[in-house]
Amino acid sequence: MKKQKVWMLASLFSMASLTMVSCNKVDKQANAAEKVKVEQFLQQAATNDNFQLMAGMMAEDQGKTGSVGALGQKIYHVHSRTNPVLQEIAKKKAVQLPAEMGSAKKALVDTLEAKKGEQFDESFAEVEVAAHEEAIAFYEKADKEVKDPDVQSFIDQILPVLKEHLSEAQALRSELNSPK
Repeated sequence: MKKQKVWMLASLFSMASLTMVSCNKVDKQANAAEKVKVEQFLQQAATNDNFQLMAGMMAEDQGKTGSVGALGQKIYHVHSRTNPVLQEIAKKKAVQLPAEMGSAKKALVDTLEAKKGEQFDESFAEVEVAAHEEAIAFYEKADKEVKDPDVQSFIDQILPVLKEHLSEAQALRSELNSPK
C-alpha cells in the first residue's frame, strides 16, 4: 500500500511537471506573439505620426483657406506631442521605430506637394479624411488585439483625438466642396 502511494505521488509529480513545462511553452509563445503585435503597432503608429506631422506642416504653409491652415496646425501640434510618447514606449519595449513615413504615405505627401491653392486645400481635406479613417480602424483593431498596458494607455489617449480630427477633416471637406 505504501509503495502504491509513493508511485501515485511520483506520477502526480511527473504530470504536474509536464503541465508546467507545456504551460511555460504556451506562455513564451503568447509573449512572443504579443511582442510582435506591440512592435507592429508602434512602427505603424510612428509611420502615421510622421505622415501627419508632414501633412500638417504642408497645410500651414500651402493652405489657401484659413480653415485648412488651422486644421493643419492642430494636426501638427497633436502629432508633435504624440511622437515623443511613441518613441518613449518604443525605447522601453526595445522596438526600433521607422525614421520615415513609408512609401505609401510618402506618395501621398508628394501628391499634396504638387498641388497649389484650392486644389491643395481640397486634396488635403480628402487625404486627411482617408488617413484618419485608416488610422482609427488601425487603432481600434490594436485596441482589441494588443494587451500591453503602455500601448493600451496610448490608444486610450489618442483614439478620441483621431476621431475628433476625422470629424474636423470631414467638416473641412464639406466646407470646401460646397458651392461658393
